[in-house]
Amino acid sequence: MVDAANWLIENPTADLVTTNFGPATEEWGPVDSATVGYVPAPGAQEGIVYTLAKKEGDVAIRAEVAAQTATATCPPLPDGSVYGAPGQG
Repeated sequence: MVDAANWLIENPTADLVTTNFGPATEEWGPVDSATVGYVPAPGAQEGIVYTLAKKEGDVAIRAEVAAQTATATCPPLPDGSVYGAPGQG
């Protein structure tokens, strides 16, 4: 799991930028799942999120792609709140 997540983090799709804060690690215990996100630029709300999960001795990977139209808007958030980057919430 950790090797697959780190490979994705270190090998971005196209010219996208990862939203991960650092490499995956088993320092605090076994890892059963992970998410790896990518955006075209910091602060973007569109991109790709890979979800990884252990499955029968292997790792299953699902990709979700989000894109916005030129006129897309997001609802306003309460004061001090921000939207998380794809893959971060």
